[in-house]
Amino acid sequence: MPYRIPLAYNTLGDAEISAAHEVLASGFLTQGRRVAAFERELAEMHGVRHAILVNSGSSANLVGIEALVQLSRLRPDLVASGRAVAPGDEVVIQGLNWPSTLKPLTNLGLTPVFCDVDPHTLNASVETVRAACTERTRLVIAVPVLGNPSHLEDLADFCAERGVLLFEDACETIGAVTERGRPVGTIGSASAFSFYFSHHLTTIEGGAILTDSDELADVAYALRAHGWSRNLKLEGFLDFDSAAIDPRFCFVLPGYNVRSTELNAAIGSVQLARLGEMIEARRKVAAGRIAAIAGGDARIPGDDIVDRHSWMTTPLLFPSRERRLAAQASLEADGVETRPIIVGNLLRHPVSRMLGLASHQAELPHCDAVFDNGLMIGLNPVPSDEDEAYVCEALARAARA
Repeated sequence: MPYRIPLAYNTLGDAEISAAHEVLASGFLTQGRRVAAFERELAEMHGVRHAILVNSGSSANLVGIEALVQLSRLRPDLVASGRAVAPGDEVVIQGLNWPSTLKPLTNLGLTPVFCDVDPHTLNASVETVRAACTERTRLVIAVPVLGNPSHLEDLADFCAERGVLLFEDACETIGAVTERGRPVGTIGSASAFSFYFSHHLTTIEGGAILTDSDELADVAYALRAHGWSRNLKLEGFLDFDSAAIDPRFCFVLPGYNVRSTELNAAIGSVQLARLGEMIEARRKVAAGRIAAIAGGDARIPGDDIVDRHSWMTTPLLFPSRERRLAAQASLEADGVETRPIIVGNLLRHPVSRMLGLASHQAELPHCDAVFDNGLMIGLNPVPSDEDEAYVCEALARAARA
């Protein structure tokens, strides 16, 4: 059925379309100066040295995590832990997650260990991560959920104390601000953003890795494009014999082809200039929806940090599966499209059994509660007053259904 209120909204306007036309008319479409310009703009906005544009948020996780692990193996003195991440080492990652984050770990021979989430934020906390850590833990992947920045700074402190690396899978959370006033994406050794069509900033498909490390960035540049040396910035870090090998066609690492295009980057630059106003609009919408469900039995995680949250969608938690089903039926009947909160508990999906993970992991009761009792609806950063009033009325009915 067509939904009056869908999960995803098109935020591309005349300026984005004009930028895309300009690229198409130029005849230069693959990675070039526009990609480099968008990377500079994104890095400068976040106050970091490097942003590496790729073709999706999943690829940003793939390249970012592998770059961090490869750097630890090539030069352990250059990573925060001071030691290499070896096959068989453990990586703590929350069960409320997206499945593509697992593949970089299994590719590298690492062992995912799932932790639970804080039910008030839906993010892993120091307490839930500590419960999953062992002497083999070498990396923690923090996943700030749907725009919620909670616990990131405390997790960074915890990882530093234990000599464990921290990577931010911030695909859903660009524009959010931590308790100490830092932008999400700048807390770990590296981070990943997603620019998918329904996210805060879209390049249609796309993603980026952020890091302050020149060496980690060089590894990521190589991994992004076949393991090539041609985009490297550092002299002598990933060495090759320039007398024996044509430097234009030298391969220094086993890599991928996950580059973006000039078209994506041109759209991204326009969207990036609009990001601040769209985040503020998302916060205004979220505040109205929080008010709409007051007095019912539904809860919106993050309702206590509206102005630091970046609100990719509106997540809702109910006291039971039965209440969630009733609310879901009410919303769908009103033409409001619904879906699970990410995937709920990833361990309850067939992929975890296929990877041999589900049988020996700890119980994750709060992730299970999200799986059973949670749903989310889309959030339009440029809604009409009429449509948003309609959503709030539908939410009020669902919260009391």
